[in-house]
This record gives sequence, structure tokens and C-alpha cells, in this order.
Amino acid sequence: MRKFLLLGRTGVGKSSFINGTFGNYIAKTSEFEACTKFVEHYAYNTPLGNVGLIDTPGLAEDDEACDKKYLALIKEKIDLNQIYATIYVSKLNETRFSPDEKRTLRLLTKQLGVSIWNKSILVLTFAASISEEKREEIALRRIEHIQEYLQTVTAENKTTPLFKNFDQCWLVDNIVNNWASNAVSVISLLTT
Repeated sequence: MRKFLLLGRTGVGKSSFINGTFGNYIAKTSEFEACTKFVEHYAYNTPLGNVGLIDTPGLAEDDEACDKKYLALIKEKIDLNQIYATIYVSKLNETRFSPDEKRTLRLLTKQLGVSIWNKSILVLTFAASISEEKREEIALRRIEHIQEYLQTVTAENKTTPLFKNFDQCWLVDNIVNNWASNAVSVISLLTT
């Protein structure tokens, strides 16, 4: 089974991504409050192979102490050596690269290790909220900001390889169906 570890700030749509990927409401979600307080494993059997998505508590909800507690829980409950790839989830429709996101990326790297980025996918959610004519430009800018910041953070640790780029970057929308004419299912991407 390919296991994917979902990481990101609170409210970016990690649990909704799981529901959209599997086509079922299996991960609890809420518009108003954080729902994921524990590490949750979800498995899906497909004709192309079995997929496991591991939902984690969102970071940057409260303070750094809370984030460190959640990261300790992730380290305790997950064998990172068994993870096929890390999926970092961020919102496409954010206009700025926020200090909360920078803090989250730095903490993830420091607490879980640089190796979590060795095989990684960036998922940008809320893609349908951006007009089609601006979507590519905004996506490229968000990808660039996140990748450049991770390069800076990993360069601070001189004993490990530097982060170069995400292996893949996907635009998704967990609410709106058929928002892109060239869309493919996430499950097909996870199994190839």
C-alpha cells in the first residue's frame, strides 16, 4: 500500500481532500473549527493499487507549543520510513505567503526532518475560487514562494541534502466539481 502523509496548517482542506479523493465523507470537516485532533489513517482499495492517506492535525491554529504537541503525536504514531510521499496542503487563494505558513514549514522540517521533503507533493486547494485567467499565474507564484522558503530552511541544516522542488504540484478544489476542463481524479494520480 502506498501511504501518503498529509501535512499543513489548520483550515487548508486536508480532511476535505481525503473526502474528495475517496469520493466519500469519511474524514470529519467543519467550516468553523479544526476537526482533526489526532492522526487518522484512511485506506482505499483501487484496481490500480491500494492507497493510504494519513490525516494529521492542522498546524498554526494556536501557538507553537500546540504545534509541537501535534508534531510529537505525528512522530509517535507514524513510521516516516513507510511513507511513500508527503503531501503538503496549502490554499491557492491566499494573497500572501503568511508568517503562519513559514512557521509551519520551518517546524515541519525541524521536527520531522528534512527527509519528509525528499518525495513530496504540493496540493493547492480552493483552486475554483481563482478565475481561470489568473489561476496559472497565482499557482506559479504560490509554488515559487513555498519552494524557495523550503530551500532556505533546508539550507540551514548543512548536513542534509537541500530541498530542490516538489515532485508534483496539483491544483484541487474540494467543493466545486468540474471546475477545470482538463481535470483528472486525484486517486488516479496517487496510484500512478
